Amino acid sequence: MRGEGTVVRKLLLFWLLLPIPCWGGAVRVTPQPLDQGGVGWVEVRAEREVRGEFLKRSLPFFRTAEETWRALIGVDLALPPGSYPLKVETEGKRVTLFVRVKKTPFGLQKITLPRHMVELRGKVLERVRREKRILREIFSRIRSEPLWRGSFLLPLKGTVTTPFGVRRIINGRYRSFHSGVDIAAREGSPILATNDGMVILAQKLYLEGNTVIIDHGLGLYSIYLHLAEVFVRKGDKVKRGERIGLVGATGRVTGPHLHWGIKLLGQRVDPMALIELSKGLGR
Repeated sequence: MRGEGTVVRKLLLFWLLLPIPCWGGAVRVTPQPLDQGGVGWVEVRAEREVRGEFLKRSLPFFRTAEETWRALIGVDLALPPGSYPLKVETEGKRVTLFVRVKKTPFGLQKITLPRHMVELRGKVLERVRREKRILREIFSRIRSEPLWRGSFLLPLKGTVTTPFGVRRIINGRYRSFHSGVDIAAREGSPILATNDGMVILAQKLYLEGNTVIIDHGLGLYSIYLHLAEVFVRKGDKVKRGERIGLVGATGRVTGPHLHWGIKLLGQRVDPMALIELSKGLGR
């Protein structure tokens, strides 16, 4: 019986990885399953424009070749493991398939900070809430065309001190998951744009310090926190590898480093996963 169960599971995985035929074409999701905080792409073979929906949000597709459309998908690091419906529509036909999300082991980090950096009150708390609203509004926008070109690059040469997804306990209390990657480097080291895009925010925030956010299109944003200096302004178009600032220790930090994050359609996803996926993404 135990052997039969193993065979059934292998067959199920085999069928999940096959492209789903529809309207004379196919839908393929890669990779499967996705990690929590993972990034993948959906490829559809179709002549006409493709529409989609995943995690109750519209999925913007872009044409990569004749009769080939792609869309990036991401799952938040806190999304429970399971199977989630992906709906695709084109040429008057619809298909629903399921994206599997597997449980991903994240580390644990204990941090001790001065009380005033953790327990926010009064005007400081009001400011932080106001800034969070601004960020939510930014990440809710979806540009209909991709702005990036080719693969994404690491914005800073340094040592990863805190990886993505680490569960943080601050002053003895669980606070949150780490939604980006912390890269330590000498203060003043250059920070590069991970890919082409448009600067959508360049200002100092209370917790995040000097912050740059780049819109890469299709709901994909890269986030750079705690900069010592910022070389770009809101509305600037930047190129992959362009210097956008310097490593610093602004905001709520204990030392100089870059916090680098990625938001995809509102989901907090692993920047390293995006780099790996983009090696075969192309434009």
